[in-house]
Amino acid sequence: MYKILIVDDESLARIGLQTMLTTIYGSNIEIVGAAQNGKEALSIIQSARPDIVLTDIKMPVMDGLELARYVYEHIIQKPLFLFLTSYEDFNYAREALKYHAFDYLMKMEFNRDILKEILNRAFREVDKKMNTSIDETVLPPNVFINRFYYFLLNGGYHSDEQIFELAESFGQDLKADSFITVSLQVQYSDNSESVSNQQYHLYFSILNSVKMVLEMHFKCYITAYSHQLMGIILLLTENENDPSLWKSALLDASLLCRQYFNVQLYSGIGKKVKSPMGISPSFATAQQALKQTTDKNLIVLSTCFESSQAAPPGKSDINITDINKTLIHSIERDDIPLFHRTIEILISSINSSGIEHSINLISCVLHLIINCLENGERILQEAFEDQELNYPMLYSLKTRDALNNYLKRLEKCITDTMTNRINDPKYKIVLDAKKYIQNHIYDKLTLNDVAKAIGVSQNYLSALFKIYNQLGFTNYVTKLKVKSAQTLLAKEHLKVYQISEQLGFDNPQYFSKVFKKYTGYSPSEIIYSGD
Repeated sequence: MYKILIVDDESLARIGLQTMLTTIYGSNIEIVGAAQNGKEALSIIQSARPDIVLTDIKMPVMDGLELARYVYEHIIQKPLFLFLTSYEDFNYAREALKYHAFDYLMKMEFNRDILKEILNRAFREVDKKMNTSIDETVLPPNVFINRFYYFLLNGGYHSDEQIFELAESFGQDLKADSFITVSLQVQYSDNSESVSNQQYHLYFSILNSVKMVLEMHFKCYITAYSHQLMGIILLLTENENDPSLWKSALLDASLLCRQYFNVQLYSGIGKKVKSPMGISPSFATAQQALKQTTDKNLIVLSTCFESSQAAPPGKSDINITDINKTLIHSIERDDIPLFHRTIEILISSINSSGIEHSINLISCVLHLIINCLENGERILQEAFEDQELNYPMLYSLKTRDALNNYLKRLEKCITDTMTNRINDPKYKIVLDAKKYIQNHIYDKLTLNDVAKAIGVSQNYLSALFKIYNQLGFTNYVTKLKVKSAQTLLAKEHLKVYQISEQLGFDNPQYFSKVFKKYTGYSPSEIIYSGD
């Protein structure tokens, strides 16, 4: 793996170079930094030891030539320097060559092919000097963090407290004065659509580029939603509540992606919300706003909440947000019959929808699997290992029959995974514990009680719960008790203290506090509203 440092005082140029490099070389290179002047770059060179420095010449504080001079005179393990400049002056080139510059490029003549040709030569030079070769290894993404944000956008949590607790466990800081979401759609050029596998990889390069641009303005998180769609969460301070700021950042991202990838981006901005529980309904309005975008109006701000009708662009008689929730529920609980029924709904929709929209629906399922299942991508790769393009072959399919067959294969690989989990002896212990808890939800349950009932130690059960369940034992029990309380409040004419006693809480006050923590409202509010 070759280590590359980018140095340029223009932020968009840094991002553009980084996205172009990662698009061309993927995991064969590592971008060790993107500095805005020679002084910053020097610190990175000393700590990260890049093989190649791709630098502008004219920069404030310390320019590219001063940086090369210092490295030439003081650094033993010297990187190769590739110089970029907007100034057509042979004196700069001659000065650069004094410090063993590998090559010198004019920005106005710079393009992907020229960069690739020069870097390939530079890599061969690095190999000669250091006797290294390209490292093919790829670091896997943190699937748990991706899953967390995917669930957050799709309404997979029941309270702010649960969201903050999970965020903290994943090392994610969700503190913000407010949140907005963006549903972003990529429209590929005709040329890129003809090469489906390249388009699939292009999507992730675009996603990373959008993230880098937005992070220049806001704290944010972006997750893949389908091969055309991205879900974005912006975490805002009080000073970042101006919609023009959001639109400006998205426009920067759109211009960058159009320049480097020849794609068009359309963005629907959801309603601003104050708490993490509002993120899912905000994303629903972002999806509605996305439907209003046009070539003359690439960014549309939502004006009203329409979460019950929200769905990604395209005509369909199903709500993909609801489908996602059902799929999440079935995978979380290994509910194979529910999973089968949901896939049948998708197959029915495919038979009445256009090919492109059908691909988009199945793509949503792919990303959900990757985000919801541990080793989800590996599972997909194994399911389609006999195909040249593997599971991204989806994007080359042209007929409904081919799409139906693809979805059937997808269904089989996930149901097989669920079956294997159910048959896993350790996982079965957790299932037995859950079944016992569900059957004794009105008792005062402790970890020790449940462990004794199913014949394991409490420490072993606690450890298994952490491995096989998103919620720990205590939170899982409390969540089920609160759900039972909601059912009782809706169907029975009982007082708060009566429900508290039935569910084994110590006192009504503590029950009300726990209920509000998990639902956002008190049990008395339901009783009074019912009257």
